[in-house]
Amino acid sequence: MKVSSKKNKKAKRMLTIIVVLAVIFIAIKSLFFPSLKEIPTTGKYGIASEDYWITENKTDPYSKKGNKRQLQVRKWFPVDCSEDRPVVVASHGSCGPIGNNLSLYRELASHGYTVLAVAHPGQVASIKYENGKKSGPSREFLNEMFTLNPEGDPQKVYEVYHKWMEIRTYDLNAVMDDFIAKHGATRFIAEGHSLGGSAAYAMARIRKDVIGVVALESPFMYDIKGVGNGEFLFDESDYDVPVLSIYSDAAYPYLKKWGLYRNNARFLESTNPLYTNIHYEKIGHFGLCEMSLASPVMTAILDRGFQKVKASDQLKKLNEDCLSWILNLR
Repeated sequence: MKVSSKKNKKAKRMLTIIVVLAVIFIAIKSLFFPSLKEIPTTGKYGIASEDYWITENKTDPYSKKGNKRQLQVRKWFPVDCSEDRPVVVASHGSCGPIGNNLSLYRELASHGYTVLAVAHPGQVASIKYENGKKSGPSREFLNEMFTLNPEGDPQKVYEVYHKWMEIRTYDLNAVMDDFIAKHGATRFIAEGHSLGGSAAYAMARIRKDVIGVVALESPFMYDIKGVGNGEFLFDESDYDVPVLSIYSDAAYPYLKKWGLYRNNARFLESTNPLYTNIHYEKIGHFGLCEMSLASPVMTAILDRGFQKVKASDQLKKLNEDCLSWILNLR
């Protein structure tokens, strides 16, 4: 009887510990990632989404086994829409999710645009492959992210940025070429946040079928062509398509101070009518993406302070400004 009593007490104690840990886990999850409420769309079309995969004809630079690089693409599209709209190709930020700007993708789809959100293997928060397996950011990419010093070692930084741009632009080219092969020639709008926006800028330099770029707080990384006298050397030539650059308080006050953003500062002061610049005050870098809505606490930690504007209001404003600008593209 005593042995049985001890076993029962031990079992109850273990059960209590499991329940307490479960409660703590749920509390932490609710705090950092509360239930995400979708921002209502304003367009006339219903929207749907589907995933598909593209296997590139090259080895994944982040694969230790030498596997072919496979992209996950999430397609957001309007239902029963016959309008001839450009296709938006979206690139997430460093370690961002495939739905980096989900509410924007949904909003654009409701107005007749097809959005192809690309998950870049090794640089995405999480990717699901066609065989059902999943992976997150590569250790190599994380190490590069956290050890680079743009001011202290510009040559090393240039080499890494050049590599990142090669990877991203190859991915985006693959997605665009695949879409053309399936649906015929089309016009594209390149969109991205942070590193994704840098890749979006690049596509306007690379492809003639890119008719516009939306970059959410992104340096003109592709335009860095080398290093001279300890400073980045940029391609300073004008873009020949409309470019919308959006900034938060995280970068806007420093565009003229940070060498990495020299082209941003130059184009900000340009009289070229193709350039549109917007600065949102009282938010940080992650206030420009879905994280601000999905996890206010995590956003506050990463942006070193709580966002002073309600996330849903800010994202609605971002969606409104992007849509208005995109509707004017010809």
